[in-house]
This record gives sequence, C-alpha cells and structure tokens, in this order.
Amino acid sequence: MKIIYSLFAVVTLVAMVGCDSGTPQTKAKAPGGVALIDLDIVAKRLGRDTEIDAELKTAGDDLGAKLATAQKDLQEEFLQLKQSLGEKPTSKQNQQLADRGRELNEKFQQAEQSARQEIASQRTDLIVRFREEIRPIALRIAAERGLTTVLVKSDIVVLANDPSVDITDTVAAELVGQTKPAPSPDPASESPAGDSN
Repeated sequence: MKIIYSLFAVVTLVAMVGCDSGTPQTKAKAPGGVALIDLDIVAKRLGRDTEIDAELKTAGDDLGAKLATAQKDLQEEFLQLKQSLGEKPTSKQNQQLADRGRELNEKFQQAEQSARQEIASQRTDLIVRFREEIRPIALRIAAERGLTTVLVKSDIVVLANDPSVDITDTVAAELVGQTKPAPSPDPASESPAGDSN
C-alpha cells in the first residue's frame, strides 16, 4: 500500500527566521536570501521514505483487520435480526429490517472514514517529525550561505532557482554521515602494552 505519494511537496515552508550565526561576510553575499531543500530526496537518501511507508502499511493493516471484524459483526447482527422475524415478516417488520440495514451500513462507513482519518493523521505526524529533525541542520547550512529562509522545493511553488541556493545535497550528506555506524575498534590496538600472549 503506497501511501507516501509525495512526502513533502504540499507543505512549502520549513522555517523563516533571522539567522545571526552567519559571518558578516556570508551575510553580505545574500542578505535575507532563500534556500531550497527537496525533502523527498533527503528522505530517500536516508531511507526514511521506506520507513514511513512501512509504518503506515503496518498501521493500515491493523486498521483493515479491525474494519473486517467490525463488518463481520454488523453483518451477523443484521442476519440475526432477519432470522428473528421469521419466514413471513410483515411489511412493517420488513421496513424495520431495511431501516436497521441502513443504520448498520452507515455505522460501517463511519468506521471506514475514521480509519482513513487516523491513517492521514499518522502520516502527518511522521512527516512533521522528519521535518523537525531536518530543520536545525537546514537552518544552519542555510545561514552558512547567508540565507535566512528555507523553503521546501516544489514544482508547484518554485518556477526556477539558482542551484547555489539548493541545500538538499549538503543536508543529505551531513545526515547520512551522522547515521553511519562508528568503525569497530581494532582489537590489536587495544591489547595491553607488553602483552606477548
């Protein structure tokens, strides 16, 4: 179930702040300038897109199982009511059965809508968490280039841009470097001095 269509294209603003950490020289280059970042690319390089997809798939599978159980229970309730009316129900009883059937259908549709909203909410939460993880690094790298605003790159929002203001590769490289495991120590280098065994 591919739920992550474009993780970040709709949300256009990461942050807009005045950055005082840049040097006077870098600020002079492009005061108040705008940096761009493609969070889809950053997510892919970190493997976060597949992680988010996997989390949402698990949540979707769980909700799907709950909906299937709810549907079965509602169907059983309807069948029990129908059987209780006997083989020759009156017109009034048939109307009552039809009304109850509509109520049960509406109840299931509400459960489906609730499940969709829950998945959408979880998707939003995961994306917001990722954006918050990226934010400080993106702001720092932008400030180092004298840029004070960071926008999420989107074809809908950005018609054209100077490649020098795109900080995607720099942010992704730094984050990838942070996630690499530390090298294992060399056992020989940890041997006590003078150990001849």
